[in-house]
Amino acid sequence: MDSLIKSVGESDYQPEKYVKELSQRCMGPEELLQQKTNVQSLGEQINTMLKKNVFYNYIQFIDTAKEIANLEGEMYQLSHLLTEQASLLNSLASSSIVSEQISKSGKEVNGIQNTEVDNVVEEKRVHKLLNIMERVENCNNLVDVPDRKCLHEGDLLELDPIENTPVQRIHCYLFTDICIVASWLSSRRGPARYRFQSMYDLCNLAVVNIKDIKNSFKLLAFPETRVFQAPNTGLKNDWLSKFEVAKKSQVSVENKMKSSVDHKMIQRTDSIQLVHNSFEPETTEPELPEWIIDLADDLDVLIAQRHFEDANSLISKARQYLEEHSDQISTSIEQEIKTKLENRIQALTLVLTKELQVSPDKSHKGGLRAARRAVRILNQLDKSSQACDLFLKVCSNLLKSQLQYVKRDGAMSTFVKKYSMVFFGTTIEITHEFLYKAFPNSSACSSAFILWTIQEVNDFMVILNKHMFVPQTSLSNLSECIKVIHKNCQELCDYGIDLQFQIDGQLRIPLTKSINDIKDKTIEVIKIRFSEDKWKPFNLKTKQQRDKIVEEYTNYGFSNIESYNKGESWIMLTQNTITFTRTYLLLLNDCLVLYSTDLANVIDQLLYEVFAAHCNYIKSSMKNKNFVNDINIITTNARFILDIFLSHCFKVYSASTGNVNPQIHTRLKSEFGVIPTQNITGYI
Repeated sequence: MDSLIKSVGESDYQPEKYVKELSQRCMGPEELLQQKTNVQSLGEQINTMLKKNVFYNYIQFIDTAKEIANLEGEMYQLSHLLTEQASLLNSLASSSIVSEQISKSGKEVNGIQNTEVDNVVEEKRVHKLLNIMERVENCNNLVDVPDRKCLHEGDLLELDPIENTPVQRIHCYLFTDICIVASWLSSRRGPARYRFQSMYDLCNLAVVNIKDIKNSFKLLAFPETRVFQAPNTGLKNDWLSKFEVAKKSQVSVENKMKSSVDHKMIQRTDSIQLVHNSFEPETTEPELPEWIIDLADDLDVLIAQRHFEDANSLISKARQYLEEHSDQISTSIEQEIKTKLENRIQALTLVLTKELQVSPDKSHKGGLRAARRAVRILNQLDKSSQACDLFLKVCSNLLKSQLQYVKRDGAMSTFVKKYSMVFFGTTIEITHEFLYKAFPNSSACSSAFILWTIQEVNDFMVILNKHMFVPQTSLSNLSECIKVIHKNCQELCDYGIDLQFQIDGQLRIPLTKSINDIKDKTIEVIKIRFSEDKWKPFNLKTKQQRDKIVEEYTNYGFSNIESYNKGESWIMLTQNTITFTRTYLLLLNDCLVLYSTDLANVIDQLLYEVFAAHCNYIKSSMKNKNFVNDINIITTNARFILDIFLSHCFKVYSASTGNVNPQIHTRLKSEFGVIPTQNITGYI
C-alpha cells in the first residue's frame, strides 16, 4: 500500500503506464484483484481525508469569504472615488486659463475650429486609454500616439498551438494600430487587474480562423504563433470582424501617408526625370507575380497550420523562380526575397527538428513512421546531416523502450534469448527504415549509421555480459546463449552489416576467464572421481540399461562399443570412464560452439589439460600397489581412452574447425600413447 501511495502521488504519474507495468508484474487474476482492492481502499482513504479537511476548514472558508466580500466593497468604493477625482481634474484642466490659451493657439496654427462635441469625444478617448493603463500593470504609454482608439476588448483562453490544450486565461485589447495581450493577476491589490504580457503591431500581425477547434483563431506574428479560444461563436466572430476592420483602417492610413509622400517626391523629381528620359532608353521592370510577393505570409500560415509538404513545395518553387529570373529582378528586391525565404526555411527547419527531438518529458511515441515525414522534408531542404543525428536519437529511444519490456523472470538463457531477439529484431527494422526509406542514397549518413550500430551493439553486449558471466554458470549455458546471439546477428548481414567482430571482441575477455575457471573446476572434479574410483567393471544391473549405454555411444559415433560388453549387464569400462567421456564430449561440443581464432589457444589449452589430467590419474593408478590385481581393467580403459575416444574426439574437432592435424592431438598421443599393454583377452 505504501508503494502504491508513493507511485500515485508522484508528479509524473501516468495511469496507463502504471496499469501496463502492473499487468506485466502480476501473475494470475488473484494478484490483479488484490491490486484492484488496494486501489479502491486507497480511494476511500483519500475521500475520507478530503471530507475531514473540508469540515476542518469550513469555518475558515466562511470567514475568508466574508473578508473578501468586505474588501471587494471597499475596493469598489475606492475605485468610484478615484473615477470622480479623475473626471473633476479633467474638467478643471479643460476650464483653466492655460488650456484656453493652448486651445486658442492650436486653433490659430491649424486653422480648424474644434466644436464642443469633438472635445468631449477626445476626452472620452483619452479617459478610456488612461483607464486601460491603470488596469494593466506595466503597460506602455497608450496616449502618446494620436488618434489611437480601443476598438475591442475581452477575455480569451489561450491554447497550446501543438497540443491544443488550455494554457492560460488572458485579456486582449485591440486598438487601431496595435494589439495588447495581458494575463490575469491571481492576487491583485489596487486598480491593476491584469499584467502586460506582449504587444503586436497590426502591420506585422496575421489573423487566421481555425475551423478544426471550436471558437478558436490564430495570431501569426513571425516567428511566434498563438492560439486563442473565445467563450462562444458570437464573440469569436466579433473578434475576427474587429481585426478585419483594424487591418483595413491601418492599410488605408498607410496608403494615405504613402500617397502624400509619393506626390511630394514626384513633384521634386519631375524636372530630373525629364532630363533622364531624354538621354536614357526607357526600361520597364517586370512585375513580380502575386504569389512571390505574398511568399513570406503564405509560408508563415502553412508552417503554423503544419502543412509542411506544401511549405516545402512553395520553397522549391520560389527557389526555382529566383534562379530563372535573377537577371530580370533588381538586386535589392531579389536580396529581400531571399532573406525572407531563408528566414522561413530556418523556421520550418526548427519546427521539423522539434518533431524529431526526444527528451525525458517527451518521448517519440510514434516510432519510425512518425519520424519519416520530418526526415523526408529535412532531406529535401538539404538538412540531411541534422536529420540523420535526430533520427538516430529517435532510433536509440525506440530501441531502449523496446528492451525495457524484457524482464529477467526465469533462467538466464531464456532472458538472453528474449533480449537478443528483441534487440536484433528492432535493429533490423531500424536498418531497413534508415537505409531504404529515410536515407537511401547518402553515404555520409550510412557511415553515421554504422557507427551508431557499433555503439548500440557494444552497449547491448555490456548488459548481456553482466547477466551471462556470473558465478556457477556452466559452459553449456554460455555456448547456448552465444549461439543464439550469433544466429540473430547473422540476420543483419543481409543488409551488409556484419557485427560479429564487435560481439566477439566484447566476449573475448569474459569468455577467456570463464573457460579457465571451468577448466580448473573440471580438473578438480576429475581428481575427486579418481580418489573414489575402485577400478571395477560397470554393472548396469539389467541388459536393457547396458544396451541403452551402447546405443548412446553408437550415436556418438563409436562403432565397436559392443566388444566391451561382458555377461548380461556388465561392461568392461568403469563408471568413472563413462562419466569422463560424457563430460568431455559435452565440453568439446560447447568449446566448438565458442571456437574462434581469438579463443583457439584458450580452448585448446582447456581440452588438453582436462584430457591430460585424466590420463595422468590413469598412469598413477597403474603404479599404485593397491591396484595390482586390477591392472587389466585399468589397461582396457586406458586403451579405450587413448586409442578410440581420443581419435574420435579430434576427428570431431578437425571436422568443425578445419584443422586436419591439431597439435593438441599429437601432443596427447606423444605423452600418453605409450602405456604397457596387458593380456586382456579374458575380459573382452
